[in-house]
Amino acid sequence: MRIGKTRNKIAAILRSVLISLAALTLVGVPSEAKTNTSSCPPAINVTTTVYDYDLSGTQPLLRSDDYNGSGQASYSVADPNVSSGIYCGKLFLNLYRQSIRTLWIDPTHPLNSWPAGPPAGYYWQNVELASACYDANDNQVNLQNILTSNNNCGMILDFNPNGTKYKLSMGHTCSSCPPEPYASGLLTVTCVQKDSTGQSCVHWTFTPNMTASSTNAPTVANLFYYTKTGRQQLVLVGQYYLTVRFDVSYP
Repeated sequence: MRIGKTRNKIAAILRSVLISLAALTLVGVPSEAKTNTSSCPPAINVTTTVYDYDLSGTQPLLRSDDYNGSGQASYSVADPNVSSGIYCGKLFLNLYRQSIRTLWIDPTHPLNSWPAGPPAGYYWQNVELASACYDANDNQVNLQNILTSNNNCGMILDFNPNGTKYKLSMGHTCSSCPPEPYASGLLTVTCVQKDSTGQSCVHWTFTPNMTASSTNAPTVANLFYYTKTGRQQLVLVGQYYLTVRFDVSYP
């Protein structure tokens, strides 16, 4: 299933998980997770490390706040009210319950003749990053089960630059979005470390899938905004470049 909104249901499930497992301390509740929870592996806290440079030395359009590093920063539940975890095999990083930690988001690079995007800046308000991977039949693949790499992964990134909430969507993973008529970019998720059994991944890298195809426009995201009246709906703004490089590791 794709990434969508089921906040109340997931909050109840996470409370049950926290009680039964005790060791889990996820602070935030994913607001973008529409998932069949009956087959979910246990939720885990992870550290998400966002880099300010890719491997070629170029600055991505999504970067860190350098809060606890230089050229990179780590986000984890060690930061009060920051949530960084894997829930039902999907990654969620939420910053919206605090205002100290931020992400640099630059949506100012439109393709072709699309209008100018919202301003670039360091954002925390309504900031949520979520990512999930799928097989060739569009079935979700849990991150823990990726033992080599998966080139069919997507991402959403919510942020609020000026009182209007926006969503960047890559890989058509957004179930709350209207039909997306334009191909966006996929991510490649690579396992760089397995656990002691060799049967589960505990450290991943997330980078753009640079192999262009009819279903993959590398480093391109569809940008939406949320309407403010009545039941919030997403409206397409256009297509904008979005480059990323981040790691996720457990513990």
